[in-house]
Amino acid sequence: MLIENLLSTEEVIRSTSGVLIHGDMGIIFKGICTDTRVLEPGFLFFALKGKRFDGHHFWKVALERGAKGLVLDHLPGDLKLETLPQGISIILVKDTLKALGDLAQYFRVKEDFKVIAITGSCGKTTTKELTWVLLSKFYKVRKNEANYNNLIGVPLSILSFTDKPQWVILEVGTSFKGEIGRLADIVQPQISLITSIYPAHLEGLETLEGVLEEKVSLFERTDPLGVLIYFYDQPLLRDRVKAFSQRKIAYGESEGADLRLLRWESIDKTSRLTIQYEQETFELEVALFGKHNLLNLLGAIGVGLGTGLSIRELITVLSSSEPLPTRSKIYEVGSYLLVDDTYNANPGSVSAALYWLFDHRASLGEKIVILGEMKELGQEAPRYHREIGELAGSVVDRAIFIGDTAKYYVEGYKSSGKPYEVYTTVEEFLQRGTLPKNRAIVLVKGSRSLRMERIVEKLLKGDL
Repeated sequence: MLIENLLSTEEVIRSTSGVLIHGDMGIIFKGICTDTRVLEPGFLFFALKGKRFDGHHFWKVALERGAKGLVLDHLPGDLKLETLPQGISIILVKDTLKALGDLAQYFRVKEDFKVIAITGSCGKTTTKELTWVLLSKFYKVRKNEANYNNLIGVPLSILSFTDKPQWVILEVGTSFKGEIGRLADIVQPQISLITSIYPAHLEGLETLEGVLEEKVSLFERTDPLGVLIYFYDQPLLRDRVKAFSQRKIAYGESEGADLRLLRWESIDKTSRLTIQYEQETFELEVALFGKHNLLNLLGAIGVGLGTGLSIRELITVLSSSEPLPTRSKIYEVGSYLLVDDTYNANPGSVSAALYWLFDHRASLGEKIVILGEMKELGQEAPRYHREIGELAGSVVDRAIFIGDTAKYYVEGYKSSGKPYEVYTTVEEFLQRGTLPKNRAIVLVKGSRSLRMERIVEKLLKGDL
């Protein structure tokens, strides 16, 4: 990623506690780069390390492409300082990933914009996008793009916000213990939102309680005078949030939520809903489908309230016919209504997608799910796959399961007596699988690593 942001060697040294071993403090960089493939002359190259790469191996490529400086955590054996031009800064730090975060934290404090941080087991990206739609009508707002929600993407996003925004909306994710805490230290939020707590990334977080503690570490690091917004319908989360002193806005369907979804009805790609806030009810129609997305919308409204906007101002914006963003995409393909929800899958997001399918009218035809396995569930994978399989059996008319753990879906599903097929890989399904040609609504979902979007591409071409 290439980030334009004028920074001096001195700023980088001071913010990262680095040591300048070549060059001088006055050297100015055009910005930051972590990938030599996109690096441009005048930028500072951070040599980050991952499971399959080490940026230190590419120091020479970086200089050949015009890098004006390198941030390293060790000196490569083939790098001879005496052979370098004086106009190149070489900065040595203890850890290049931490240094990138430290630099972003420095810039965030320097620019002093306000931050909204959003996390959760599912729904966080849609909630971030909905929040951006709402707030951009009232403020100058920026957000992190795509899935730049980790220890690399969040700092790079912060460093790109050079146009003086009033509010910055940041999705923050996790795959191991401590990641959200570190991200929260970097972004220093005034408003934080937790969308849900479900089993996800259990290989790194081990238990549902581990997921909860990882997520609420965001609340622990939110401004004491700030606002906490959370999904009220989950007792585990609701009880844990009681310990925090900040102002709270709870949203959900349950009685006791500050912002409550009272009624809703899906009409094709739109929904009519009635919500309640401070004893007042409001009716509106929005270009969203599915209860899970309406709850995400309530979370976004909660953020708007947290910034100081009124419920009436927010409702007025939502009453327009403007389509609202979601992860899912719906296509009409021949006799099918095709739902592409292939971004990722965990027990919470798959349940939400299946309940959405359940709520749709029978007139749309047979309900079919093409469901890939859910990754990163550790030792709990069999149990959660069985539970989802059982839920699918109560919702759909036909199921296709894909992946190494698909057999566990079947264990939960087969008692329904409904037809199903099992494939080990997406490739196997694309080679041998077929779908009935009658009218149907087809949901495609699975963990990102399976690349289930290939099935959607085939269906759009009419090849299945």
